[in-house]
Amino acid sequence: MHDFLELKRQALARHLRKETNGEVHADVVNRQLYSTDASIYQIEPVAVFLPRTAEDLRCAVQICRDHHTAIIPRGGGTSLSGQSIGAGLVIDASKHLRKVLDIDPTHRTARVQPGVVLEHLNQQAAQHGLMFGPDVSTASRATLGGMIGNNSAGSHSIVHGLTVDHVQSLDVVFSDGTTAKLRSESLQHILMQDRSTSRTAQLYRAIRQIITQHHQAIRERFPKILRRVSGYNLDRMLKGWEQGSLNLAELMTGSEGTLSLTTEAVVKLVEKPRYRGLLVPHFSSMTAALETLDVCLAVQPSAVELMDQMILDLARRNLSLQRRMQNIVGQPAAIFLVEISGNDINEVEHKLTRLHGTLQRSPGVTHVVKTLDDAEREPLWRLRESGLPLLMGLPGKRKPITFVEDTAVSPEHLPVFVAVFQEIMQRHGTFGAIYGHASVGCLHIRPVLDLSQQADVQTMRQISDEVSSLVLKYQGSLSGEHGDGLARSEWLPKMFGPEICNAFQQVKQACDPEGLFNPGKIVNPQPMDQQLRYQVASQQKQSLPALSFDYAEEGGIRQHIELCSGTGVCRRTSVGTMCPSYRATLDEKDSTRGRANILRLAFQQHEPMDALAQSEVKEVLDLCLACKACKAECPSNVDMAKLKAEALQQYYQHHRRPLSDRIQRFLPSYLKLGSNLAPMMNTVGSWWLVRWALDRWGGLARGRSLPVFHFHHFRRWFRKHRRLESASKVLLWDDCFTTYTEPEIGQAAVQLIETAGTRVELVEPICCGRPLISKGYLTQAKLLIQRQATKLAERINADVPLLGLEPSCLLTLVDDWPQLVPGTATKHIARHASMLESWLLQQSMDYNPLQQPVVVHGHCHQKALIGMEDTAAALRMIPQSQVTLLDTGCCGMAGAFGYEKEHYSLSQQIAQQTWLPMFKPHTFAIVVANGTSCRHQWKDFTGQVALHPVKLLAGQVISKDS
Repeated sequence: MHDFLELKRQALARHLRKETNGEVHADVVNRQLYSTDASIYQIEPVAVFLPRTAEDLRCAVQICRDHHTAIIPRGGGTSLSGQSIGAGLVIDASKHLRKVLDIDPTHRTARVQPGVVLEHLNQQAAQHGLMFGPDVSTASRATLGGMIGNNSAGSHSIVHGLTVDHVQSLDVVFSDGTTAKLRSESLQHILMQDRSTSRTAQLYRAIRQIITQHHQAIRERFPKILRRVSGYNLDRMLKGWEQGSLNLAELMTGSEGTLSLTTEAVVKLVEKPRYRGLLVPHFSSMTAALETLDVCLAVQPSAVELMDQMILDLARRNLSLQRRMQNIVGQPAAIFLVEISGNDINEVEHKLTRLHGTLQRSPGVTHVVKTLDDAEREPLWRLRESGLPLLMGLPGKRKPITFVEDTAVSPEHLPVFVAVFQEIMQRHGTFGAIYGHASVGCLHIRPVLDLSQQADVQTMRQISDEVSSLVLKYQGSLSGEHGDGLARSEWLPKMFGPEICNAFQQVKQACDPEGLFNPGKIVNPQPMDQQLRYQVASQQKQSLPALSFDYAEEGGIRQHIELCSGTGVCRRTSVGTMCPSYRATLDEKDSTRGRANILRLAFQQHEPMDALAQSEVKEVLDLCLACKACKAECPSNVDMAKLKAEALQQYYQHHRRPLSDRIQRFLPSYLKLGSNLAPMMNTVGSWWLVRWALDRWGGLARGRSLPVFHFHHFRRWFRKHRRLESASKVLLWDDCFTTYTEPEIGQAAVQLIETAGTRVELVEPICCGRPLISKGYLTQAKLLIQRQATKLAERINADVPLLGLEPSCLLTLVDDWPQLVPGTATKHIARHASMLESWLLQQSMDYNPLQQPVVVHGHCHQKALIGMEDTAAALRMIPQSQVTLLDTGCCGMAGAFGYEKEHYSLSQQIAQQTWLPMFKPHTFAIVVANGTSCRHQWKDFTGQVALHPVKLLAGQVISKDS
């Protein structure tokens, strides 16, 4: 059977490659990557297809029909119900079909390809003062095709409704390969086609028959609430028919890819409000919050979002979200985010003030934050978007599971509905976080379970049964946002009754008689507790390999890997840094999610002792730049840099290392030798033959310039330097690159510290182990740390801090040392180590004015672990300075990564695509970058010099002797 399936797979792949221009992936790695989405399910597809044109989509449908292979349409893979996985050909339009084809500001419409990301559409629409109404929290990676398939909504649905309210027309392919443009048609036009044999005419006749036969059941069984995205939109078909027109695009919307395949869409746009105000009332209890909802709704807000204490507590522990929590006072049991928007600032402010006064008098309200300032409002508003990934980062094996998280009832029923929901969870020995769209009665409540335990799998089914009965009692919808998929399709007969489910079957038969599209969703479902991605735990205890990093805080390495929720924040391509290689390639395997999935599957499919040494693990980790952005920007805090280093250590215990790795292992020694032999080494390093040899055998890209060695390096200068006599002192960590290739930075640091009246002492020896860690030489790195940590810890304290100049080196002490060698010494070092710029903020110093503007690019490690605010603040101490901290992402260098010939092209691509364009508006500014790799990348691509912030500060500081 296995051989037959493989033959079928290869035949399908050959046919697709022959007839289309799309990418075809039938290999094991890509099939595994597309076997999951953001849901609790896992199904390996037959193959993966990435179309380049609409014709590719049409051909793919015909080919799949010929090969009797199902089609699984996939947007951004952020489905929480399992809609975007299945045992067929997964079609992913997000890489190539991602264009906004046209925006018509007069008619307020946009014509888009199915793979266009919502955020990209809104960026272009904003130029005309417009936006797409449904604003899902996954806007940075959700595709319009996926939103149409899911009938997505968002926080502002109380104003803008659902995606179905904004779809004007769809170009689709049916399962027989025929194409059609579905749009609103009058009944007269429809009846004129009554004798036509086209698939569209047949579908009109079928829908007319279904409406005629089931109109009474449709009126009775469909929930009368805004947030209903279960089943097919027969209620809209009935309403349209009664009003004299029919738009089959509304039937396709929300069908979860089970009826047709969308190749293009025309969607309506709405006016973007000019002003947004925000009130954040804090509540002493969840009950107090829900009982205050009607007060908030009375002022006609554009959104009312709810967050409970569990999510707020998790946000406080998240590196990237801590700053967004500054306006949350105390530890409230719940908060609302009440947004009021409009084009009249006075009206917005009046509503805010009126509601603010009412809330302050309401029982259970402990505090109210009020703001019209975008700088204050935006961080608070964005906090809500991190709800699910934050919950998936909950420590331990028990996680908030998505299966009844999507219920919707009329808002007036919420207080009693939530109370009973909580009773159900308590009765089954669990609890759940509560957040979501209170304004429309759609709350996300996720019971905490461990689906690797069979008992918890049974509990999941029991809770589903009881919650579905509760929803039915209050005439709500089991799905108010995330759709049916694999999680809820089984419960549709209970929610809608047999007559409506029979009507759903008729719709499926009329649109997709071949049964080609996304089988097992909405109709003919499988049980909701099958095909789970988490294996039921074996009774036999399996031993793990000897690991180098400490995973105690995460509960183990497997638990750390499973922190990844699959929601795909790493797939965004605009703000932040995560994930540099994905932004360049747009390949799923290069996202943090893809890498985490392969690691998780390696532990599932192989003995734990061998999991990290698998070739597929090495393959997907190869393009990870170890930038550490995921540790901060991933709301679940998956640290892929740490996992990559661990995996490399395990892999190379079974495989021979390349010469480039062995060179990297002894990099500090090479730098010292190069300095001692300068300028000869600088001359020899420029010879063509030497560069050819380094490229051929050392893996060093010929297009990359080499660092310039200095014979009079920093330590030689410091030994001769007349040191300041002072009672106060600091230890300076002068990293290898600063010491041997950029000694002027170390000299500038000494100048600044001594101008502040403090004595400088250096650390012996000088190696943080960053090159060892990056290449997975973790055994050697641990020995290096053990040799240095105790003596270094004895020399530093609150009065004698350890200051660094190179972020990657200094932060290796802060982040990696305590995890490689846990203990009091490494923790003490991490606690007292900081960047020099942070220390300078506490000193009283004078600087000469600077008229020229300054733009700052931050090193990835610093942005991820401690932020760039102190560096920017230090530069702003210079009088008249105009400092702009750019959101530049990663420069693409990443230490040795950008030097290696197999990565040089990608390093260029990252720089040119996402990094260099950020500097174009700042042509005459001084470019500041505190990472040696970043400065090197800047020099190689522009021929110009980027300054270390310490050099700029030293150039402007006023000596106390002058």
